[in-house]
Amino acid sequence: MPESPETQREMMTIPKLADRVGKSRTLIHRLATNPAEGWPAPSFRPGSSRPEYPVDWFDAYWAERQARLTQGRRTDLERPSE
Repeated sequence: MPESPETQREMMTIPKLADRVGKSRTLIHRLATNPAEGWPAPSFRPGSSRPEYPVDWFDAYWAERQARLTQGRRTDLERPSE
């Protein structure tokens, strides 16, 4: 049974997600296909072979991913916290 319009989530393909965050399609595809990143299973529209992902999930994922990046700082020389 199809979802009602009130419960449908907004979905986007990888190129649209890449445009949304200003990154390359290649990067987003690499993240989506890496099991360590924990992406949800994609959805497919009838008659389409393009995977789509929930926009609200992607926005939360991207914000958390950006927060944990430490650009320009070496972390391999730090002592582990005790």
